[in-house]
Amino acid sequence: LILSLILLSACEIRMAPYWSKLLRTQTDSSYYQSKSAILTKQIVKDIEEYEIDRITIIDFVDEENRISILGEYLSSRVVEAFTGRSLFQDRTFRVTQKGEVNAVLKKLQLEHQYLYGKNDLEILGKSLDSQAILTGKITDLGTNLDIHLTLTDVVTGEVISSATQHLTRTKFAVEMLRQQ
Repeated sequence: LILSLILLSACEIRMAPYWSKLLRTQTDSSYYQSKSAILTKQIVKDIEEYEIDRITIIDFVDEENRISILGEYLSSRVVEAFTGRSLFQDRTFRVTQKGEVNAVLKKLQLEHQYLYGKNDLEILGKSLDSQAILTGKITDLGTNLDIHLTLTDVVTGEVISSATQHLTRTKFAVEMLRQQ
């Protein structure tokens, strides 16, 4: 019995770092950064044949087309992933600056949305000198949060690429999704 207890206590000491990783309930910025990188890689994989290098990323919205703190944060992470050299050594993307996007949307009297009509996409593309518009939607599914991105050609209105990632539904993430 004593030998078993000693053995188990030694296992606890060696297993302690693994248990903390397995039982961690909150996420950190590296978690969102990795999810954003995965989404970006999925989108880029599909656009090779289109030769797109100028894109606009619209802040991600929730189910009611509202921009939450989480939507702003994740869209900023995707911008960072598109412009970072760590993901794409052989490819450079020019991403429209967020302030310019917001100014053009206001000037055109358009709201942040997940889906835009073909005419709106064409006008946005010309106004922002962009070849494609990336939009995103965050959905609270109750068990997890889904983030879905869609990259749309501004000339044809055709969906070039889309990607989805599941996010851990933490109390913190849900609160960020609810705050605007």
